[in-house]
Amino acid sequence: MLIKDHINMPGFAGQNPLCGHNEKRFGERFPCMSDAYDRELRVLARQAAEEQGCDSFLREGVYCMLAGPTYETIAECRALQKLGADAVGMSTVPEVVVARHCGLRVLGLSLITNKVVTDYDSTETANHKEVLRTTEKRAKDLQRLVRDLVSKL
Repeated sequence: MLIKDHINMPGFAGQNPLCGHNEKRFGERFPCMSDAYDRELRVLARQAAEEQGCDSFLREGVYCMLAGPTYETIAECRALQKLGADAVGMSTVPEVVVARHCGLRVLGLSLITNKVVTDYDSTETANHKEVLRTTEKRAKDLQRLVRDLVSKL
């Protein structure tokens, strides 16, 4: 997934990598996050995906960060969908916040590795085996996409 925006759930609880003393040499105290993911880089990524044949499965969406280290409950998944989340993970957002604080352009890609379970009657569950299987299946595609994209910068 090409990340176009994020929801920082730990940030709602006051957990933010910029808390504490601000080092002005790195950036302003309150960086803007409404444009955290660079539009031009996203366009370039979509072009690279098309050239690499990855456009059939590359989607653009909103990434939601939860603290982990557990998979989400059904109720959490339902709530996150209502908030506009397209994918959930346990990383990425703190790094993006710090990068934007430093004035860096950001492109976010997330390898979606497991299905969300939103039905209480489902026998499916999120599990680490599925994550590893999907990662193995798509790792080469993602590497090829990133390599092509970097060559265009």
